[in-house]
Amino acid sequence: MTTWSWPGGQLELAQGRVLQVVLGGEPAFWTAKDATDWNVGGDRLWLGPEDDWFWSTDDHTDLAGHIVPAAIDPGHWTMTADDHHADLTMHTHLTHRRTGSVTSVRVHRAIDLLAATPDAVTYRTRTTLDVLAGPPGQRVDAWSVLQVPDGGVAELALAGPLTYRDHLTPVDPARVVDHGDRATIALTGQHMFKIGFGPRTVTGRISYARGPLVIDRVIDVDPSRPYDDDAIQIFDDDGHYGGYAELEHHSPAAITSRNGTARTTDVATTTIHLRRSVR
Repeated sequence: MTTWSWPGGQLELAQGRVLQVVLGGEPAFWTAKDATDWNVGGDRLWLGPEDDWFWSTDDHTDLAGHIVPAAIDPGHWTMTADDHHADLTMHTHLTHRRTGSVTSVRVHRAIDLLAATPDAVTYRTRTTLDVLAGPPGQRVDAWSVLQVPDGGVAELALAGPLTYRDHLTPVDPARVVDHGDRATIALTGQHMFKIGFGPRTVTGRISYARGPLVIDRVIDVDPSRPYDDDAIQIFDDDGHYGGYAELEHHSPAAITSRNGTARTTDVATTTIHLRRSVR
């Protein structure tokens, strides 16, 4: 584990992720440091499309069919770091759950601490996903999953009319509030749901406010490129996995050429700050 500390805060790097950020004594992320499986928490990276690597059934209401491949999480990461920059690298092989085809990938995550004060911290994650070998036409994307404690409100900036799709049991439409230029979703942990927003719906800005902390994330969204699992997704657990919510986003898909190679990149800038009014 590597820890970056400054007056009033710290950021922990471990297991291929930003494991935790603490600001003003308040942890920003949901974590389970003693987890014996994949469900460690923090700001982690998975690989999509989810249907290809995770689901062994077409019934997405049957959670028994959702299996996290060990090749993706925990995976086998190497890390080098100094006092403001870290390089995290993973080589892995993905097995398609329906066809059995194998796709080999290399993932590099460069994480930079851009600013840190007692009231706010900003870090940037630049992810490069290289498909080294795979069947022609195979799609792979970088899927960032930020696990946060339930009980807050997520907000997405909208680029167009509010539309979304359900991935699990349909969410109560009253939970997704359209404010014209933005949408808000209260993440209560009472009912499990997952909803996805396409690249023409969102601008790439997402935030989560809970207690004294606000998490703001800015990502690149390119509607001209293909996406398989939406651009942004929101998940709310009901206690089944431990009681948390997720702010998720996907890169455009890397689509393998005839020689089985492809590349895609993703850049996310995350700022966590204290809300002065509730300090």
